[in-house]
Amino acid sequence: MKAQNEVCIVCETERKEGIYVYNNLICYECEKDMVNTETNDPKYIYYLKQLRKLEASYF
Repeated sequence: MKAQNEVCIVCETERKEGIYVYNNLICYECEKDMVNTETNDPKYIYYLKQLRKLEASYF
């Protein structure tokens, strides 16, 4: 957790807190929503697309 504002890779809003995956911020709100989203929910596909950004930033 870092103190400065960074942009959440999922919702693309500035946040101060969250978890970091490959040096990319995922805010706590998105993390909670992703964990509770069922695979048949349309938001699930959105989260997959957003999380693919992690792969691109890793390489």
